[in-house]
Amino acid sequence: MTALLSPWAAMTWEQITGMVPGWERYRYSFGKIFNRFFMISGIVLFFFFRRFLKLGPMDRLGLTPRALAWPDLGRGFGLAVASMASLALMMSWLDVFEPFFRLSLADSLERCVSAILAAATVGVMEEILFRGVIFKGLFEELGRARAYLFAALFYSAVHFVKPGDAAALGQLDAWIGIRYLAGSFHPFTDLTTLFPGLLGLYLIGAVLCYAFERTGTLYLSIGLHAGWIFSLKTLRVFGDFRRNDLGWLFGSTDPKIVSGVVTWIGILLVGVAVSRVTRRRARLFPDPPARAAA
Repeated sequence: MTALLSPWAAMTWEQITGMVPGWERYRYSFGKIFNRFFMISGIVLFFFFRRFLKLGPMDRLGLTPRALAWPDLGRGFGLAVASMASLALMMSWLDVFEPFFRLSLADSLERCVSAILAAATVGVMEEILFRGVIFKGLFEELGRARAYLFAALFYSAVHFVKPGDAAALGQLDAWIGIRYLAGSFHPFTDLTTLFPGLLGLYLIGAVLCYAFERTGTLYLSIGLHAGWIFSLKTLRVFGDFRRNDLGWLFGSTDPKIVSGVVTWIGILLVGVAVSRVTRRRARLFPDPPARAAA
């Protein structure tokens, strides 16, 4: 659906930004439009066919109850930002990252506002899809272990689906979506380069699933997800890397930072913190009474 309809959406948006004065800055690459179109259409179709997919009512996707929604969002966001700030301090101590203000105050504020909007949008959309729909459905159908394995692996792998031929994005035509989709799986041909980033994103996905399971709602995982996105998007507002290759500690392959061993340890520590702050919470699938009593 995305491959067939995204070219027309891209061409329509190109015309709109060309006609409205000052909207040139809102022109996006076809790849970005394709990715967003895929996410939105996927979520809409999941909701439309939720009964066929055995998803149940909308309120079972992890958005209710809302009693602790704002505290969970704040805890998750603060925990994610704190973990990234600690990572930045360690990179600075090891002379990998140099902290300084790269941009003017106005540009820095604009970058931060843009980052928080992107973090909120992606955090909500991806958590509903990957945790509220996919993880929860797998948990109910396949059990806990396989739900963590497949849901986190799918979440991780999706981030590496990228176009193999960047030149194909230079033209906007009705078949660009098909070409884009066909060439999007080329990163999987080099598993050695892929593995570090795949593992890092897998650990992130597992921690987000864990936050959902421990609280029974998506708000803590949304806060974590949004906090990590915000931090990654604003890291270079407050400094810059001293070299392109960050090494095995912080990521020698893409995505940088996520593919580093120090980051993997940090993600696991965030998981421990999630366990601590949710120790008195109702879980997504509580233990049976006999097991809980034991």
